[in-house]
Amino acid sequence: MRRAKRTDIPALRLLAAPAAAEPISRAETHYWRRLASDPRLDFYVAEQAGAVQGMLLVCYVRTLGSPGWQALLDLIVRPAAAPDIAQALLDFAKARARRRGCQQLLVQSARADRRLLTQNGFAAAGPLFACSLV
Repeated sequence: MRRAKRTDIPALRLLAAPAAAEPISRAETHYWRRLASDPRLDFYVAEQAGAVQGMLLVCYVRTLGSPGWQALLDLIVRPAAAPDIAQALLDFAKARARRRGCQQLLVQSARADRRLLTQNGFAAAGPLFACSLV
């Protein structure tokens, strides 16, 4: 696991949108660079044999409805990647969120591997899956 870098942009884009055939635009390059350089986000990649197999982005927020920090996870894993990569990324995200004092880790259910999440203590909560970190 390592922090994402600006030089990862082509691999990250391919992972996020494998069917994208057009060249990377300046706006898209700027978007990925902002994610990679923002110290308020945890943006990490998992590599295997020198190739990016998965990535995670964790955003930390406070809400009016609950005290403490909430962590919002976006996780993308190459479909052909070994299942242990997704597990390692999820474990890493949980550990990082706990270190930052988060009460919960939330995942948008539309893009989530529901089986992986439920096996790791997440429960459906409307359009999200939530896992208590305390």
